[in-house]
Amino acid sequence: MAVNSFSSELRVRGFRVTRRLSVGEYKLTEVFTGLEGSHSLSKIFGSKAEMTKILRHLKLRIEPNDSGLWLDRDTGTICIGYRHLSGAKLDFLYLDVIHVLVHVRQFLEGKELYDQAFEYVERPTELEAYRYTVAEARRVGLDDNEILRYLRMDATDDSELGKLVEKIGVKARR
Repeated sequence: MAVNSFSSELRVRGFRVTRRLSVGEYKLTEVFTGLEGSHSLSKIFGSKAEMTKILRHLKLRIEPNDSGLWLDRDTGTICIGYRHLSGAKLDFLYLDVIHVLVHVRQFLEGKELYDQAFEYVERPTELEAYRYTVAEARRVGLDDNEILRYLRMDATDDSELGKLVEKIGVKARR
């Protein structure tokens, strides 16, 4: 279990990722450390005490694929593809964690995370999660072009990306 911090790449103090883990289930805090100091996560969950309680119980399942980070809507388990965990930029992994933890809060509130009545980029739960994620990205010093690179990972095409950035207020320089 080696920890790769890539500190020159990351602008968030204390966030670390244990990257070389086998496919399987772990506590979220065994894989992603340093989250307990996040003011943004305290805000998402309403208080530091509530955030700490929730983080302590969350599971992370490493899947044998290249998928990103997502929340299993049936179990509330956070999942990540092995290749994404081992190779994604640390800044982007941090933003993925922020995004998925908004979904955890929504899940705990009983919200429908995958409401098919909406396109992905129109879904209220996604827009809320992306707004938190973009605000956090700006707080840690990413500019809109860097944020756009991050968002491009989730968009299926340029049209979808265009709709998303318009709704969440990201403007890339040309």
